[in-house]
Amino acid sequence: MNIGTFRIRGGFARRLLSVPAAVAAIALLISSAARAEQAAVDVVRQYQAALLSTMQQGVAYEARYRSLQGPVVKAFDLGFIAQRAAGPAFATFTEPQKKRYFEAFAKYSVAQHASRFKKFGGERFELLGTDDVGRGYVRVRTQIVTGDGERVQLDYLMSQRAGGWRIVDVFSKGTISEVATRRADFAPVLQSKGPDGLIQDIEAKAAQAGGT
Repeated sequence: MNIGTFRIRGGFARRLLSVPAAVAAIALLISSAARAEQAAVDVVRQYQAALLSTMQQGVAYEARYRSLQGPVVKAFDLGFIAQRAAGPAFATFTEPQKKRYFEAFAKYSVAQHASRFKKFGGERFELLGTDDVGRGYVRVRTQIVTGDGERVQLDYLMSQRAGGWRIVDVFSKGTISEVATRRADFAPVLQSKGPDGLIQDIEAKAAQAGGT
């Protein structure tokens, strides 16, 4: 009887001893997830700080382009975004076409930033929160508040790529995907003009942005 009781108590003790280990493992997972999301937030904050800094300088387009080129390339996985924007047709690109397309897409992306973020009018960015959306992606929710108080939500879909967190899509007003918008714009050009036609179109748009 005593022996049986001892065995029961021993098994119960072993289970009790395993509880702290399980709690510690869960806490470690939560801590790791929190650190990962914070790292993603830091990327967005640095990128947004660069936008505000460039706007505050009040410089011409060429200077804005130079100022934003580094932060945009660092924050975004432009190669991944370009491939998604081209859709299934990307598989038909030759290697030289892919190289030229990536270069044109990167230049166009920086040009869009330089043309959109011009003068500072008291804007500020606010962090709204983060969401783990699964499959290694994190959504960083922010909003830009204009000088007159207008609020526009800008969400960033983040993924760990090339050793760090990178932006792989932007959702204007929380729902409008930048990648989906570009794919919709690129699809008819690809269908009518092919990869070379799309590349020429993107290069032209990048050049036109300089006049804004």
